[in-house]
Formats: sequence, C-alpha cells, structure tokens
Amino acid sequence: MDAEPREALVATLGIEPQVVTLTLDALQAKGFHICEVFVVHPNPASVSLAESLRKLRDEVDFYRREGSAVVFSFVPIKEGDLFPVDFVTEQDVGVLLRVLYRTVVGLKRKNCRVHLSVAGGRKVMAAMGMVVAQLVLDERDYVWHLLSEGTLLAERSMHPRDPSQVVLVPIPVLHWSLFPSTAREILLWDDPYRAIERQKELRDRERLRFVEAFWCKLTPAEQEVVRALVRYGGTQKDLAKRLHRSEKTINNQLLSVYAKYRDHFGIDEGTKVRDLLMRDLGTLFAHMGSLP
Repeated sequence: MDAEPREALVATLGIEPQVVTLTLDALQAKGFHICEVFVVHPNPASVSLAESLRKLRDEVDFYRREGSAVVFSFVPIKEGDLFPVDFVTEQDVGVLLRVLYRTVVGLKRKNCRVHLSVAGGRKVMAAMGMVVAQLVLDERDYVWHLLSEGTLLAERSMHPRDPSQVVLVPIPVLHWSLFPSTAREILLWDDPYRAIERQKELRDRERLRFVEAFWCKLTPAEQEVVRALVRYGGTQKDLAKRLHRSEKTINNQLLSVYAKYRDHFGIDEGTKVRDLLMRDLGTLFAHMGSLP
C-alpha cells in the first residue's frame, strides 16, 4: 500500500496575512496534514507588505506553541536585481510566474500533494497561480480560494473564533498534463515558458494522432472526397465534377464523413464540422508532407 504523500501549502501573500493562516487552519480542520507552508511574496519595501510579513513570521511561533510541526518558508518573488514591489511590467509578471512555477515544480518532483492558495495578493498573482496549476498540478492536488465573513477580515484576525466563518472553495483546474508521459515531460523543465511550449508540442502531437485515427476510419471513396475537399475546396457540385461522381453520391459521402468526425471527436449531432475537419486534415496532410 502506497504511503500518503507529504502535503504542502503554497500561498501568495498581499497585505492581508490572515489569508495564509486562515487557509492553513481550514485545511487542517478538513483533515489535510500540511507539513510545509511556502509563502510567495513581493518586495516588502512598502510598509503594508512589510507589516504583513512581520505578522506572518510571528505566526511561526504560534504554531510551534500549539504543537504543530508545520514548517514555514518565505519565498521572495525575485530574480537577480529584479525584486518587484508590484507587478506593473511584463518583466515583473515573468519573475512572478517563474518563482511560482519553480516552487510548485520543486514540490511535485518530491511527490508532494500541493495545495495552492490564490486568495492572497494582487489579481495577477492568482492568474499566474492558475497558469502554474494548469501546467503541473494533477488530480490529487488542490487550488483553493478563501471565503470569510466581512467582520473576520475587518478584524484582521489571524485565526477564526468560529471555524464556520471560513470557507475554502476548491477551484476546478483544466489540467494540461492529461497523460502521465506529458506530466513527466513538463516537470523536467525549470522554465515555465519552455514548459508551456513543450506542452503545446505534446498536445499537438496527441491531436495529430487522434486525427490520423479518424482518417483511418474513412472508406477509400470517402478519403478521396476529403482529399479533394482539403486540396481544392469548392461546392459539392465542384467536387462531383472533379471526381466524376454524381452530386448525390458526393453529398452522401460527405454526410458520412461528417458523422464519423462528430462521433470520433464527441461533437453534438447537427453541429457543422466542415471547417474543423478541413483544418484538422489539412494539418495532418502538411505534417505528412503531402496528401496521403
């Protein structure tokens, strides 16, 4: 029987440090055994953020007194001399994405279950967190948003008196790493932009394989009609003239091709798929170097 994975919370930080501790407390109340917390934060040059970091560092002693074994790490959003106070340029956002990505990838490489909190800090921090989640998280991981009563936030309480005041909402994630091989590929890269590029390559390769499987379902006569459609386009009358068949025959063959395409790709009956089919097969034929 496999051992339970180590669990870590990765949380973005803004001027409300209680977002981190409220999330941690709520996760522990749900039965998750968080052993590490990684607080990702901008440059604390502003007074408000410096105070937020100070309060959160004080909480390390609180958890220790409570007998908790959780370990806090503070991860600055910094590369070289670039340590943004806010995210106002593309370079600032790039640093944010890379630091978040490397933090989460490091945990995934250790086979940890990751809880990613996107409730703290600027909206762009949540947006980049979702990019990282789509790239590297899998079905056992979680992305959380924190809901809490207005009075609790107004009081800036680091811990709730009543646990019902805090609600964690799991955010659904469309995982780009749909296949185990893809997930392993993505985790090889330290640069999120290279990982995104590689993921697109892998996704396109899988799409081509799926389109090729569809092509093999067509009869020789249907393939001939589709070749002409992709190469020349035109109306059914044009295709009939070019292939020396009746318009009725061309119509029936195209209807059969479209039905097979919908069935293969799980598209609702009646949806127009001519352009989609031509695009997919055009890409397949270009990849093969010529029309098959």
